[in-house]
Amino acid sequence: MATYKNIKGFGIQYLDSDPATSNVGQVWFNSTSKTLKGTTAGGASIGTWASGGALNQGNNSQGGAGTQTAGLVFGGVVSDGTGTARALSESYNGTSWSEGNDLNTARSNPAGFGTQTAAFAVDGSAGPPNQYSVFVESYNGTSWSETTENATGRYGSGGVGTTTAGLIWGGAVSGSSTVNAEQWNGSAWSEKNNLNTGRNGIGGGGVSTLALACGGQPGPGLLVEAFDGTSWSETTEMNTARIAGGYSSTAQSNVLAFGGEPTTANTEIWNGSSWTELNNLATGRSALTGVGNSTTLALAVGGGSNTNPTEEWTAPEFVTKTFTVS
Repeated sequence: MATYKNIKGFGIQYLDSDPATSNVGQVWFNSTSKTLKGTTAGGASIGTWASGGALNQGNNSQGGAGTQTAGLVFGGVVSDGTGTARALSESYNGTSWSEGNDLNTARSNPAGFGTQTAAFAVDGSAGPPNQYSVFVESYNGTSWSETTENATGRYGSGGVGTTTAGLIWGGAVSGSSTVNAEQWNGSAWSEKNNLNTGRNGIGGGGVSTLALACGGQPGPGLLVEAFDGTSWSETTEMNTARIAGGYSSTAQSNVLAFGGEPTTANTEIWNGSSWTELNNLATGRSALTGVGNSTTLALAVGGGSNTNPTEEWTAPEFVTKTFTVS
């Protein structure tokens, strides 16, 4: 009969406490608890949401960029029925938010992408409903500056990428949804093939050459399209309809979706072929902002009627298991 030593080439370690770090597949005997233990892979399937630091000013319909420990949100709208846009900008250090220099042009529902110190705010609504902006601003970690405008101003679009390679898609122009998609190469915008279905309040993930466009309206809020660098093609719909939801991703094949309208707390993940439901947000919110470049570490920021809560999504990379006879 094969033994662990025969298979692995070494015997099981006897330790008086669990190791501070371990690798997937590592097995040891804890002599204190008298249990056999090992390390298995974690991942988004066991992720949970927890309270993070609150925004300094409650907000919704913001753009976002960065990571869970170095996040950035900007823009937004005053929740008084006037649709007045905001120029607010706040950064997150993993614990709390700090107010920074404002955008040059106030706007709600801008597309946002990049890092905390190198971000883009693209288009958005510059005033009451349907007054869309064509302004693009870049952030250097301290201040915002205007840069090259894109061809089709819109609000409520999706966006991914960096300040040298970005992509935006969908959104609304004068109240009507657009199918337009544009790519940024670090110096200029160029039009790409259109979405199959125009939607605003759309989002998604990926990179500028391999992106996923998710949800939005009009329609049931379930539609998903994949971009291969040239064209868009419809793929598996989401389980939960969401307009203006939050998203975080590492790639086109790894996208986390959460919140949105109709107001929902549902969270789900895309693995490149199907969507799987995960643990819900503590508080369902519409028009929230998703921040993150990972499906194991993300932020759900603001939303609702200018609320200020932040929730942190965390999924451990490794899990320690205790082996039992059963």
